[in-house]
Amino acid sequence: MKGLLIVFSVNLLILIFRVLFVIFTPLSLSPEEAQYWDWSRHLDLSYYSKPPMVAYMNFVTRSLLGNTELAVRITPIVLSFLISLATYFFVKRVFDDRTAVVSSLLPNLFLGHAINSVLMTTDAPFIFFWALSVIFLFFAVDRNTLPMWLSVGIFSGLAFLSKYPAVFLLPFAVFYILLYRKSLLLSLKPYVSLLVAFILSIPVILWNIQRDFVSFKHVSALSSKSGGFKPDYLLNYLGGQALLLSVVFFFFLVIGWFIALKNKDKRLVFLTIFSLPVFLFFLVLSIKKEVYANWAGFGYFTGGILVSYVFVRLFKRIPLVALSFLPLPIFLVLVSHHTPLLDKIGIGRLLPPGRDPLKFLIGWDRLGNRVSELYGGSELVFSNEYQIAAELAFYVKGNPRTFVIHSGERRNQYDLWKPMISSYVGRDAIFVSYNPIPENILFSFNRVKSHSVLPVYWRGKKVKEFHIYTLSSFSGKLKEVIKGY
Repeated sequence: MKGLLIVFSVNLLILIFRVLFVIFTPLSLSPEEAQYWDWSRHLDLSYYSKPPMVAYMNFVTRSLLGNTELAVRITPIVLSFLISLATYFFVKRVFDDRTAVVSSLLPNLFLGHAINSVLMTTDAPFIFFWALSVIFLFFAVDRNTLPMWLSVGIFSGLAFLSKYPAVFLLPFAVFYILLYRKSLLLSLKPYVSLLVAFILSIPVILWNIQRDFVSFKHVSALSSKSGGFKPDYLLNYLGGQALLLSVVFFFFLVIGWFIALKNKDKRLVFLTIFSLPVFLFFLVLSIKKEVYANWAGFGYFTGGILVSYVFVRLFKRIPLVALSFLPLPIFLVLVSHHTPLLDKIGIGRLLPPGRDPLKFLIGWDRLGNRVSELYGGSELVFSNEYQIAAELAFYVKGNPRTFVIHSGERRNQYDLWKPMISSYVGRDAIFVSYNPIPENILFSFNRVKSHSVLPVYWRGKKVKEFHIYTLSSFSGKLKEVIKGY
């Protein structure tokens, strides 16, 4: 009971901190957050690049809290809190109370977990449902009861409705069953979970059938090979994974994998099966393709438990050594929330403003205010970048419908809404881009009425600028340049 009280109290304090951070931070929504919020205004069975769960959750929270940053970000904050509690109960049942407490609290010092607990991307619901799927799968294999397998099916299906990598659950589960309980493959109960998960995935499949499998073409384009061996991609991937675990805990995870494979403890092997293959899959992919660090992040749910397992055992043997590893993760998590801390302590050169990831979350509210001064309520508001179009939809007064007209970019969700642009024929428009207006954009309008530039500064340096144009008389004729999926 004492362990549960500690877990609940500390995680509740962290939840409150995150809510206050969202309310008072100068950071705007990221472009991806703004895009997923925009999806929630156009509910559908699925979307261009992702399944629909992120849009559905945004629909619920914005219906309750309005079109606010807190409405968008409250979901990952709450889901992170719930995962922490679920982790405690799971690990206590499988290991012991001390390991359970650490497994619930320590991931808050993982850089990736800290970010996913504030930003509303598809990773937030996906990792939540992935975690529940894995937890129930462990007990389903052990007990082979219908309620357990039904739970696995439901949570697996919801994970697939959150993000496509949920398909990894099937081969990992089969591999674990083959190792420890082959007889289950002759039982009907596990197949019930497959049926339930498949039924939940049908809307996404039907949506893609109706749209020539556009989502799968997009995913294929992202994951396809791009030439020969590229050491930079491989090194970036490894560095990204280390950062996700705040560097020191990445090495704890490697030790955990080693212990699991050496000792063949069923519990540790289970945690390894749902983490190590994820890491290795994207490691191989990174040899010839750029892999974003967060792609492998879902493997660090069970990976985080392994880290905690190793940490607890080190703490039992040499407490001071174990505690000495904590300052760096604490520092990294604090800096990830407010990078100007680096400048205040005199080490800003380690992460110059131009390379600061937070620069992507700066200036969108100012852009929205500037465009709002030009927007009369009837103009066509658009960009050649879906990221800008999404931010304009959120931050411009009245939350106008926005569009994308391509000038060399890949396809995106806004292409599926393109037919609605015909209702703006004859109207004036507001175009925003990072660069001066391309010729193919001018083709669709009579003339340029005005042009202004909005510079954006972060930590005392200009990190980007927006070119804002007002244009007259949209002809409805498009001369787009599109580069793949």
